[in-house]
Amino acid sequence: MPLMPSPLNSSAPRRLLTGRRIAALLGLMVLLLPAAAYSLWWWQAARTVRGGLESWVAEQRANGAVVEHGRLTVGGFPFTLRAELERPHLATRGADWQGTRLTAEAPPWNPTRIALTFPGEHRLTVVQAGQPPLDLLAPRGGNGEVTMRMSGTLERLVLRFTDLTAQVAGQQVPVASLDVGAAQPDSPPAERGVAGLTLTLTADGLTLPDGVVPNLGREVRRTELTLRVMGTLPRPEPASLSAWSRDGGTVEVDRLALDWGPLGAVLSGTLALDAQLQPQAALTAEIRGAPAILDAIKPLMRPNEAAIARTILAMLARPTGPNGEPVVTAPVTVQDRALFVGPLRVAALPKIVW
Repeated sequence: MPLMPSPLNSSAPRRLLTGRRIAALLGLMVLLLPAAAYSLWWWQAARTVRGGLESWVAEQRANGAVVEHGRLTVGGFPFTLRAELERPHLATRGADWQGTRLTAEAPPWNPTRIALTFPGEHRLTVVQAGQPPLDLLAPRGGNGEVTMRMSGTLERLVLRFTDLTAQVAGQQVPVASLDVGAAQPDSPPAERGVAGLTLTLTADGLTLPDGVVPNLGREVRRTELTLRVMGTLPRPEPASLSAWSRDGGTVEVDRLALDWGPLGAVLSGTLALDAQLQPQAALTAEIRGAPAILDAIKPLMRPNEAAIARTILAMLARPTGPNGEPVVTAPVTVQDRALFVGPLRVAALPKIVW
């Protein structure tokens, strides 16, 4: 008589199979849950990026700026947060920037450090009443990086553009490279002796049109500027600038340097605004090649002024240059829309309209 299979023996394989399925399902869930959580977190971060950009645009418009753009997209899943803005256009008082595209990228695990690229052509136009507009064209765009704090305030900004063209009054000036940097404190300074903004600018390889200043040559090798805006940063409008100035606001020029042919100049000092919101300055300059610059501005001076200036320069010059060449150390002031080197008025300055 054949043996009947035991009910206990027949159910064991089924229980074993069911257990394996449960274990496999649990393992799959262990793998999928973090991926699902990360995906949810990434999409929430992408929504935050879009919302932050839209809020910034609304804030700038509320402050009177013109902000326009084409399509805004946020993507890059899973390993990048990427925002792309087509045809950005920003216009504020006296300045207008338009570009082909702006791209900002950051790793999701470190969204405060953002890489910037400016593909295509970008143009900045600076307009001052009574003066020809200045156009700065970057046909190949540029790149940069911005570091934000977790509070949402700007910590540091660095931008770099190459092969630019500056155009003013119909004259074109090629610029090999332009680097711009900015830094701000975590919160607006409570004291006027604390910087609300630090700005740096370096321009290399400027090629001037023929005959601008013949004895200095066409090539300006380098121009550098480092300054600090002290106190709470004002808006570029009369009421805000006037309040900032009355509260003792100044601009500390840490370095203004020019390397142009035989001329080398380094200036430092303080800028401020007078009651008419025109610049006034008290600077100290170290000038190499002073006779060359005197020859350059001689047509703007009266004959007796040029002779006095040459005598004063000879008295101030000291052989302290790298090769024992004369270097002039002199005060440079701006007052009543005029530029003075020592007691000599060397140039009139245009009125700035805010």
